[in-house]
Amino acid sequence: MGRRTARDTAKLIDEVARGDRLLEDIKDPELRETVRLALRLHKDPYSAPDAKTRRRIRSRVLFGLHPRSATLGDRLAIAFELLGRPTPYAMRALGIGLVVIAVGASTALVSAGTVADDALYSVKITSEQLRLALATSPEDRAVVELSIAEHRLAEATTLATLGNEDDSIVATSEYGEHLANAAAELAQVESLQPATATLVVQLRQRIDEHRATAAAVVARLGEDPNRAWAAAALAALAARGSPAAGLRPAAAIAQGAADTADEAASVAERLAVPARVTFAPTSSTDPLQSRPAQDQETTRGGAVTRTDSARPTERVSKKEHAAGVARKAADEARAAAKKAKEGSRRTPIQHQGEGSNNRDDSNNRDV
Repeated sequence: MGRRTARDTAKLIDEVARGDRLLEDIKDPELRETVRLALRLHKDPYSAPDAKTRRRIRSRVLFGLHPRSATLGDRLAIAFELLGRPTPYAMRALGIGLVVIAVGASTALVSAGTVADDALYSVKITSEQLRLALATSPEDRAVVELSIAEHRLAEATTLATLGNEDDSIVATSEYGEHLANAAAELAQVESLQPATATLVVQLRQRIDEHRATAAAVVARLGEDPNRAWAAAALAALAARGSPAAGLRPAAAIAQGAADTADEAASVAERLAVPARVTFAPTSSTDPLQSRPAQDQETTRGGAVTRTDSARPTERVSKKEHAAGVARKAADEARAAAKKAKEGSRRTPIQHQGEGSNNRDDSNNRDV
């Protein structure tokens, strides 16, 4: 008989515990005693102290402790621990905020060169309105309005070059609107703040640059009859009108911008007239005269009848919409010009000694 291992002994104990084998069947007395002791230990396991004993032991241990009062270092450690708990969430919020700002700034930067019908054009309009909302002083608003007007001029020239006459004319009218708004803002403080005269001079210089740009585009588009209407709207911008008499410089600029917007709106309205409507020729430079032969017919008396055989019906509705938008911009420009005239009539703030004389003069003017 071989030597019994510990594994064999454990297996034998399990068999006796399960009842598969009787303790009396084990012939070896030492092995039988070992199995008997193992079964006894299994039936009477070690028991931990009861709840009452544990409470008594805990009370004795705590009674023997002598805690010290919290020091300044302990309080600082607790404070930093409490402050450090929301740190991960704050860092996540900061990271998300930086990502949103970066995406918004990059989107606004990319949308700066967009034109109408582009996917990011609405982002460009929103950023412009946000800049206007953040501008507080009349000078700041005038600078923002001038920047928007320059954007509309760039859009008008680009769209005219691409052959999109409707949106080009609308952009030209909106250019006049924002330019009139810029001049109206300066007119509010032109007589009250002499330093504003420098801004008005700079505005005139920028307008001269705008006219030169528009004139170059008109000269380039003049040879293409399909872009004649857009060229006609830009020609109104490029033309140098005579300044209105009796107006301050800012009010005169606003009036000229309103005239430009009104002329562009008139071009859009003439372009939006439905098919088969007769026009009387006004001048030799009428864009309608330069249309291809299939788009016009000459009737008795020299009148021109538009047939627009190559234009579908939905194009007419788009032109009507463009004419409405252009006319709305022209009306806004007119309102801005009126505001500029009213602002230019304000008298500068006088000293107290001069107040009575000024009031007498104003009463005489009213009479």
